[in-house]
Parts: sequence; structure tokens; C-alpha cells
Amino acid sequence: MNQYLAWFDEIPDEELGGSAGGKGASLCRMSRAGLPVPKGFIVRSEMFNAFMEQTGLWDYVFEMLDTIDFSSNASLVEVSAKIRQRIEDTPMPHSMTEDICTFYSQVGNGHEPVAVRSSGTAEDLDDASFAGQQETFLFVIGFDDVVKYIKECWASLYNDRAIFYRREKKFDERSISIAVVVQCMVSAQKAGVMFTSNPITNDYDTVVLEAAWGLGEAIVSGMVTPDNLWINKHTGEVTTEYISEKETMVVRLSERGGTKEVPVPEEQREAPVLTEDERNQLVALANKIEAFYKKPEDIEWAIVDGQVYLLQSRPITTMK
Repeated sequence: MNQYLAWFDEIPDEELGGSAGGKGASLCRMSRAGLPVPKGFIVRSEMFNAFMEQTGLWDYVFEMLDTIDFSSNASLVEVSAKIRQRIEDTPMPHSMTEDICTFYSQVGNGHEPVAVRSSGTAEDLDDASFAGQQETFLFVIGFDDVVKYIKECWASLYNDRAIFYRREKKFDERSISIAVVVQCMVSAQKAGVMFTSNPITNDYDTVVLEAAWGLGEAIVSGMVTPDNLWINKHTGEVTTEYISEKETMVVRLSERGGTKEVPVPEEQREAPVLTEDERNQLVALANKIEAFYKKPEDIEWAIVDGQVYLLQSRPITTMK
């Protein structure tokens, strides 16, 4: 196995949290369990650590962090920006870029779009959630852009929100690292979020589904109000259903990658996103995932031609 890169099924369980980060570890476990996870690989935290060590960036980062006046938001934002820019501007060693190129060439022959997602080693813990604090890039195409966005994911470890959150949670900055997930992109026709138990009512018998047209980023970013369904996980009965008016969706920008916002076709705006069969598939997966992790999970999913794919799973930290 490569010391810096690994396919989802290659990293031993005991190394997952520190090597693959929260998001990456979850994808590795789900993939090994036979759940429908798109193919991908992990840029292990060991590569980030080696990059920072070989380029002398650790010393720079820790010196800069020590200058932050946490009573001043301007100070936090300024130092964060300087650290991120220095990481993004520092060339990656040739041996690392070669390894990334080799792995990327095996994902859709190196020409298919991928998602490049940050996976911090301190994220998605049972008692703390760093969700949304590091970067995700969608429909990335081509070796140069994959390397570029991996570095931007690394740099996002030091965005101002993440630095502040770690300080509030009393995390040791010298123990923090980051991995990156590079995964085949799912061109979702519909997507959303699923809670395997209801975090609003603390009901362990109810699955909560949120669904919208296009990519899930429309929901995650708050761009649309999604359909919302509460479903009994044992009987499949829909106990609460809200079908929203969905005016905007996120889709692929072009063959060269990227995303864009477009209007939802008129006939779909007030129509339910999910069919009964898709609802049933999602509830069945919710039960499998909760049984697998032995605790409630918050899941991102996507559907293409009726096939459900799991993109992410993390613990629900608010359940009592």
C-alpha cells in the first residue's frame, strides 16, 4: 500500500481516524460494508504532514497562530488568510504529485469528474462536529486541478471558523491534521440529507429525509427549502410530509467541470422529489447504516436513475 494514498478498502480500521479523517474513515467503512459508495481514494493525512514538514510550513503556521488576538475577529481573519495563501502557493513535491496522478488516472481514466473533499482528523467526532468548516470541490477534472484543490482542502484546515472552533473546543493545534477524499462524482438528478433518527424530537423510530432536485449542495448551502419527510423506520409509514416549492437547483456547469445554479423546470417545482421506491430504498439504507454504526447518523445521499449513492455519513451529535 502507498504510504500517502489508499483506496477506500485499503486502510486498516485502527488507522482510519488518524489517516483518513472523519469523512474519509466513514466512506472507507461504508465501502467495506458493501454499501453503495462511489469509487474513490484517500489522500492520507500522512501526505499533508510530510508536505508541511518538507516545506518548512509547520514552523510558519505555528508562529502565525501564536500571533492571533482572539478578541479581534479582524486578527483571526487576517492570520487565517495568510496561512492559507502560503499553503496554496507552496509547490507540492514532485513525488507526491506523481502518486496523486497515478491514483487519479484509475478513477474514470483520469478524465471523469471527481469530488475533492476535505476530511479533518478531528471532524465528525461523537462530541464535536466540524461539518462544513473545510472545503469541498465538485466536478473537478484533470490532474492539475485535482492537485490544486487538494492543496486548497489542506489550506482550509486553517480557515478562520476552523481555527476558532478548535480553540473553543480546546483542541491542540499540533495534533490536528487533514486528509482529502477524491471520489467519482455523482451527477445527481436528486439529492439530499437523511437522519437515521429524528434529531428534532429525539425519536429513534423515525427517519428524517430532506430532498431537492439536482446536487445536494442546494440543500447544504440553504439555497432551497427541501421536501421534508418523517418516516417510521419500522413500518415505512410517512407520518409527516412537507412538499416545498423548489425554484433553484445546482447542476454541472459544463464538460470542463464546475457547478451552476439553474431554475427548476416548472413542472417539477411543487412535485415530490422522491418516488415511493426511492423513499423505501433510503429508509432501508438508514436502518442498515444505523445498525452498522450502532448510533444515529447524518447522511448525504444522491440518486441517479433510481440508484441511491451514499456520499457521507457522520454521527448526529445532538441526540440525547
